[in-house]
Amino acid sequence: MPEKYTPGYSSNATNFMANRSVDTHAAFFTPYLRPGMKLLDCGCGPGAIALGLAKAIAPGTLTGIDTEASQIQIAAESAFTQAVSNANFLEGNIYALPFPDNTFDAIFSHALFEHLQEPVQALLELQRVLKPGRIVGLRSPDWGGCLIAPFPPEMDKAITYYKWLHEQNSGNPYVGRQLRALLRETGFINIKASASYQCYEPLSAIAEYLAVRIEASGNVDQAVEKGWTDERSLTAMSSALREWSQHPDGFFAQAWCEVVGQKG
Repeated sequence: MPEKYTPGYSSNATNFMANRSVDTHAAFFTPYLRPGMKLLDCGCGPGAIALGLAKAIAPGTLTGIDTEASQIQIAAESAFTQAVSNANFLEGNIYALPFPDNTFDAIFSHALFEHLQEPVQALLELQRVLKPGRIVGLRSPDWGGCLIAPFPPEMDKAITYYKWLHEQNSGNPYVGRQLRALLRETGFINIKASASYQCYEPLSAIAEYLAVRIEASGNVDQAVEKGWTDERSLTAMSSALREWSQHPDGFFAQAWCEVVGQKG
């Protein structure tokens, strides 16, 4: 099956990604950054993290790539608005990067590898454009490590459906725990792995994100096969998420896995 970006590019998804920052989602990588670096951000989306990275390496240059033109436009507009002059954004595919060998001092990729059907191929391409001895930093969620409370049956069903939808789109909701192995398999050395949790506040942010993804999935036939009887079941899952987000004791902590490796 061809890859499909599960979050999509609706305003809901874009706003969800735009709330991320270097401090909240790239702290594991910033100790490796130095002024003057040439840095690549693969899967930059609306550029929220990328612009923070660009500021950290100034007067170096950041290049952000994404397959979606609308995200590149948003990122470029944000760079202009924030007067970040050392960042540029262009459409690109991680499997065929438009750069010569040994171009970058560092490569960063956030929340991308869980959507890739061929992560080894992608890492080999990152290795190609990375200078010898330089670093790559990856961060992806692992949906096997979520902490959710309360967790009624409909909520459980909604999370299970979202993970299944992710897999149907040729992604891997558990890739986070595999990042170290993927770097080792592709020849990276001095690999350091870590993990962290993101606690969502307000809860409506993650609940609405998941609800919209479920509603937009349209996989009613497949849902029947998995035991969800009809379209009303998808609606019930979305409703359960929104209702849960209003619970006074509601809690959602998402596990993120991070890895840094060096090109030998």
